[in-house]
Amino acid sequence: MSQENVALVLSLYDAVQRRDYESPFDACDESILWDMSGFGLPDMARVYRGHDGIRDFWRRWLAAWETIEFTALAAEDHGNHVIVEVEQRNRGRGSGVAVEFRYFQAFTIRNGSVAASYMGETRGAALEAVGLRE
Repeated sequence: MSQENVALVLSLYDAVQRRDYESPFDACDESILWDMSGFGLPDMARVYRGHDGIRDFWRRWLAAWETIEFTALAAEDHGNHVIVEVEQRNRGRGSGVAVEFRYFQAFTIRNGSVAASYMGETRGAALEAVGLRE
């Protein structure tokens, strides 16, 4: 089952890389918790709830960037949790400035759906968000 969880999570990144921002909701629970509070984005560092909450986050995030490119560098299977190391390369919409950063995203899977996502600047922070340790 846990390899299925990894495949489910990686399908989200594949969809976003194709600029498909709707099909990932098919894999997400209606009451998903999308926690951005552990990530250094002052204007967006909060917890978003449900599909509408994630849509709100994405609208705000996409408005800031002309281009966004995600690469899932590694995915770790932890049973009901999947930890993904992500590299993101974006170009600012107004400034044209290229920005590159890495982060970790922890997902909790329940009943075949993504129930929660937590962003962390480090692997340790992502693990801790779902109650795991390094």
